[in-house]
Amino acid sequence: MFEGLSSAFSILIQPSSLGIIIIAIVIGWIVGVLPGIGAINALTIALPFTFGWDPMVAMYLLIAIYGASHFAGSITAILLNTPGEPVNAATVLDGYPMAKKGLAGKAIGIASSGEMFGALISVVVLIALLPFMRVLVMAFGPPEIFWMMMLALTTVAWASGENMLKGLAMGGLGILISMVGFSSVHSNVARFNGPSMYLWDGIELVGFIVGLLAVSALIDFTLEGGSISKKPVNTSIAGAWDGFKEVFRHKLCLIRSSLIGIIVGIMPGIGAATSTFLGYSVAVQSSKHPETFGTGDPEGVLASEAAVGATTPGDLVPTLAFGIPGSAVMAIVLGAFVLHGITPGPLLLREHMDIAWALILGLALSKVLASIGGIFAAPLLAKVAQINVIFLSPVVLILCLIGSFVVNESMWDVGLTIIAGILGFAMNRFRFPIISLIMGYLLGVGTENSLFSALQSNWGEFSIFFRPLALVVFILFLGVASIPVINLLRAKKTR
Repeated sequence: MFEGLSSAFSILIQPSSLGIIIIAIVIGWIVGVLPGIGAINALTIALPFTFGWDPMVAMYLLIAIYGASHFAGSITAILLNTPGEPVNAATVLDGYPMAKKGLAGKAIGIASSGEMFGALISVVVLIALLPFMRVLVMAFGPPEIFWMMMLALTTVAWASGENMLKGLAMGGLGILISMVGFSSVHSNVARFNGPSMYLWDGIELVGFIVGLLAVSALIDFTLEGGSISKKPVNTSIAGAWDGFKEVFRHKLCLIRSSLIGIIVGIMPGIGAATSTFLGYSVAVQSSKHPETFGTGDPEGVLASEAAVGATTPGDLVPTLAFGIPGSAVMAIVLGAFVLHGITPGPLLLREHMDIAWALILGLALSKVLASIGGIFAAPLLAKVAQINVIFLSPVVLILCLIGSFVVNESMWDVGLTIIAGILGFAMNRFRFPIISLIMGYLLGVGTENSLFSALQSNWGEFSIFFRPLALVVFILFLGVASIPVINLLRAKKTR
């Protein structure tokens, strides 16, 4: 464990690594203030450019983009009444009213320090959990991992809300797409490839994800026209120091929202968008003056942003321990593992502890630097949201296509990116959750491998799936899967 920490830290303090983290923070700031683009698309574009890098340096780049984007999203939520990221939606409720009162600087100070301290609290909890994660991982075999994979897929569908059935359908489609090409279990069996030799190796990871997420978003922006933000920019940031001090007047709110963020982050597929509203709702219910929320209450900004900051490290728990993405962005990180020859799952904490530490250290450092530096860069960052998409979209599209090409130097991958972009655009229009498709695609092979490994180790008998620890995870899976059914029955009774 400490060898991994030493290795990750020695690479972190190298000037080249620090320079990459700073560049990643700037990228995170820019995409964070562009509503609709966000960290997911930024990571999908950056992912192929890390091909051939040292895996730890690649992780520093990706996790720093992620860590910086959330705070930048709070800047537009406060100044423009437009959250740069979905996770900053609750920040609008009190952040923008504070800006209209002339307290934009104070609100930005609260958002930056709240998210920074929330992330640091979560990182400390994550580090404390690492020894226990390793013990738990050693106890997990193929049957337990299989039920965890099933639990993750079910949780994604449940988290889709009113689109639950669509989420299930997309998760199933993602699993089918992951099976294209030669089987990972029976290497002499080819599936769904038809006469195409290109599909022998399956659907290419980078081109598929870049198309689904980034290219589909670009199509949306281009059709809508104009700039991404339609509102004038208020660039006043005076009083940020007052916002920093305000956080310490609400220490209980900071700790409570951080704990909420950690718990939500650990639950696969739920994400920070849930934790921010949950943290805000609990703050309202716990306040002695709930009527002040929504009118510019500093505690409302703190509650939402601290929950966001704490969710990010919490997402790493299922990602590192079980190879199950704790959020959509962590699904991209899992894709980075595969691209760099690292097998996600329980073996990661046994064989690649340095990668785990790289993610933890990179995330903590990026949160601190992004929050402090973002306060001074807020006026410039907010104006990025008013760039016309006529100039923005072609540049981003070219980066997407180049990124898809460089991995295998194949024009087929470029074609795949374009087709996946059209598919993603259609899914957005008909409200099919793209993330469910991607997570099904990423989890499909692991689910299949764990299923066959468990059966092979038990001579084909299914009883191994109900040994004590596997039975516990199976019961948890059944409990989560039954929640939508229970809610449906309750809804029928109320009618």
